[in-house]
Amino acid sequence: MAFQDTALRKAFPNGLQGEIARGASGTTVVAVQYALGRLGHLHDLCDGKFGGNTENAVKAFQLAVSLPVTGRVDAAMLSKLDGVAARLDLRTPAMKATDPLAYLSNFRSLRMPEIRLNSSNEIFSWASPAIQTAYGVWLGSYWEVMKQNRVEADCKGMALFLMDQFRKQIQEDRFITLPHPVLRGAAEKSWIVATRDKTRGFFSRSDSGTQVKRSGYEAVLNVEKLDPQQSMLYGVAVHYPEISAHQVARACTRVWDWNPAFSNGGDTGKPEVPVNLLQPGSLVFIDHTGNGSFDHTVNVIKAERDSANRTRRLVLAVGSFDDVRDTSAETEPSSLSQINTYAEEVTVELDAAGRISNSTVSWSSEPDYIVAPRYSARTTLMEQKPGGKLIIGRWG
Repeated sequence: MAFQDTALRKAFPNGLQGEIARGASGTTVVAVQYALGRLGHLHDLCDGKFGGNTENAVKAFQLAVSLPVTGRVDAAMLSKLDGVAARLDLRTPAMKATDPLAYLSNFRSLRMPEIRLNSSNEIFSWASPAIQTAYGVWLGSYWEVMKQNRVEADCKGMALFLMDQFRKQIQEDRFITLPHPVLRGAAEKSWIVATRDKTRGFFSRSDSGTQVKRSGYEAVLNVEKLDPQQSMLYGVAVHYPEISAHQVARACTRVWDWNPAFSNGGDTGKPEVPVNLLQPGSLVFIDHTGNGSFDHTVNVIKAERDSANRTRRLVLAVGSFDDVRDTSAETEPSSLSQINTYAEEVTVELDAAGRISNSTVSWSSEPDYIVAPRYSARTTLMEQKPGGKLIIGRWG
């Protein structure tokens, strides 16, 4: 039989005789894993090794399509898998739009709640308490829009995009014009917006002329051998040119400055910022080396408190990139074609003493069958290197 799905067709040119079961390995297993991952059954990397997670994913698919639940792949299951996978369209609504940025800025069509201000003032700025509160409320809703459309950016790009979209909607809803807090009156630039169909110079494929040396992309390489349409642009990548994370940090008002007493001395259960000060809309800036230059930005989307007003749960939005040219990703990229941007949501649970009891990546713009999650409480609420410093800021 001729398979419809590209990866399955290439992996099984002569169909399947017999079965594929636990313990098998190779290209055929990658193709099965890739199909199961796209269908939402496999939450593990396409490594070409048929282990327990792949077996469970096979069983989940067999149950979903009313096949005998054996955990083994036979010709009948492969045919059914092909039919379902071939009909998949994993493009997000913004990807399908003619103008992704216009789609992401059509707040009424996106069913975004109208921004309301609990204030009788007639003049507002980023420093206005009503604006700060409204921004924190708005973030919770718009972050869901970004997740639904797999919006990707580096760390300061994520912070800037959220801020800029809020500026657009509050102008539309309340006729309030808020300045760009980083540009400080300088002319605004246009966002660079890319999708896999219009890459705009972004890194797209590992075989597109940029040699991948960064670890963690083994599954990408496995899949790209089978599917020419596989791209590292899974949704919509956004980039604001010529602004650094340090510029963003300098433009924000500091809510809390670094205090050496908060150093955890390597105790990764202890945040290195006062978590009870974090509010929706807060920004955590990290200077990993302690050289005075902030190189990472974290957005606080939610901060849930207990009856004693202690922060017990944080939802953090993180944008980042991998420099695909080296093994450590520390080389400063000279162009968008050398980096792979992505975004993750980190949910952190804290106990009554403010210690981290759990940390998980609760969403990633990149599928978990392609790339493993990167971020955690350790990389969002504390520095990674001795001498590092953190601050808490807000817009304005």
